[in-house]
Amino acid sequence: MIINFNKTTFNKKYIQSITKAYSEALKILKVKCKDLEVNISFVSKKEIRDLNNKFRSKDSVTDVLSFPNLLEPGKTDMQLITDTLTRENFKSEINPDTNAIFVGDICICKAIAFKHAKEYGNTKLREMTYMAVHGLLHLLGYDHMQDNDKVLMREMEEKIMKKVNLERK
Repeated sequence: MIINFNKTTFNKKYIQSITKAYSEALKILKVKCKDLEVNISFVSKKEIRDLNNKFRSKDSVTDVLSFPNLLEPGKTDMQLITDTLTRENFKSEINPDTNAIFVGDICICKAIAFKHAKEYGNTKLREMTYMAVHGLLHLLGYDHMQDNDKVLMREMEEKIMKKVNLERK
């Protein structure tokens, strides 16, 4: 998996942790294609508020936003795509520069992630990695709008976080 980090002017341990978590996520989720590409941007409160307002019509700060690039062939809304995520199914989404399927963009507000870490008694590393994992799951079609979907998404998040030794406290 190719992860393009933007605005990475802080400790590289976050990048290493996210990279490891994404590798484990692909295994746990049994994603067939490993030639995937994701962009991750670390943004300010103002930037994430502006994005949240522009794309979700919510004029508020949030911790993480995901912008999926893929829809399952023949579908008009996001659904789990882990089983169908193949080069054949998503030929048109292959980035010619990287030869990987572009899955989408994730924006993480570092200030909010750090605030959550303090509130929840977690490390900053855990919270930053969790936000990135949460974002990736959204890119792959997971959601938490319905209770049963929320349970499934949380289970996947915790399995991945446990695999990289960053369980919730």
